[in-house]
Amino acid sequence: TLRGVFRSRLRAVASVLASSMGAGLLLTGFMMTEIQNYLIDFQFHAITRSDIDLVFEADRGGDSLDEVRRLPGVDLAEPTLNVACTLVHGCYRRKAGIIGLTPDARLTTPRDQDRQIIRIPESGIVVTKRLADILHVAVGDRVTVVPVKGERRPVEVSIAGVSESFLGLAAYAEIGFLSRLVDGAFTMSGAQLATNRDPADRLQLYRQLKRTPAIQSIATRQDMIDKMIDTLLKNQYVFIFVLTLFSGVILFGSVVNTSLVSLAERQREVATFRALGYTAWEVGGLFLRENVLVNVVGSLLGLPFGYLLVKLTSLAYAQNDLFRLPVVSAPWVWITTIALSMAFALLAHLVVPSRVHQLNYLEAFKVSE
Repeated sequence: TLRGVFRSRLRAVASVLASSMGAGLLLTGFMMTEIQNYLIDFQFHAITRSDIDLVFEADRGGDSLDEVRRLPGVDLAEPTLNVACTLVHGCYRRKAGIIGLTPDARLTTPRDQDRQIIRIPESGIVVTKRLADILHVAVGDRVTVVPVKGERRPVEVSIAGVSESFLGLAAYAEIGFLSRLVDGAFTMSGAQLATNRDPADRLQLYRQLKRTPAIQSIATRQDMIDKMIDTLLKNQYVFIFVLTLFSGVILFGSVVNTSLVSLAERQREVATFRALGYTAWEVGGLFLRENVLVNVVGSLLGLPFGYLLVKLTSLAYAQNDLFRLPVVSAPWVWITTIALSMAFALLAHLVVPSRVHQLNYLEAFKVSE
């Protein structure tokens, strides 16, 4: 009847929508996982490559770098100078830290959105994209820098580059240029170390650093990664797990519900096949083809929905000065989403043959139209 055909079409549409939502949420969960992995890799393997960061109790001269290089297990040591400043551009101002680096620095390398290294200029500063947006500046513009230490005199400098960053607000400058802005003499507030990773040398290094009174703090890259996961990403991991679980329930439930309703409405048809000698698995195969078609269409329609959801999540963090999310993906994300959508559908379909086997097909012939 027309009513039966209408119900069947409406049920198919509802199943497609449910599959779309499930696949979209599944894609969102996998993309968020890829985003967090990319964020950690970009910030702590592409930009910051040091194993240990040292901060001195007071600014020191260049001779301190020689002492640091003689520490056990140190393969490379580079000076850093952190200066808190107020950056002013017209009516826009923001407090941020400028990090002084050597021009050929290898342990901290600012990068653009294509992950290409931005060289530290001899004059001028490189600002992160979020800081550039706050100050409304671009490459070539000039900003006023007001340091909070040293002579504290306002100095006008040019924007030499804009780097990508997903954590905090920062700017980079050549360490000699930054030292001249503060008090004129070369100074360093800390050092970055690359070590040989030997456990014995690392233990000896820590012991010697603890006995050095001039060192205020020590930070290792792994500790920074762990702290970021604990403070910023732990809730994201819970969100991803719940999202993936919820999407699996939607995909599983939609297939089971559609199959059982369809089976209930087509008992006489199923009974006819059974009477003709079809097995429960062969009859279930007919429903399987229908479910796979609906699930494939729904999953493909859900992929843009999932990508849009990730994009909106990233936009929600775009104005956050502490933590931002890039929109990145990888082939495994899309392949795994489709594969798991199919897996949930196949798992749910196992219910159908068992129900067909339990069906009393002799009684089903008595079902009234």
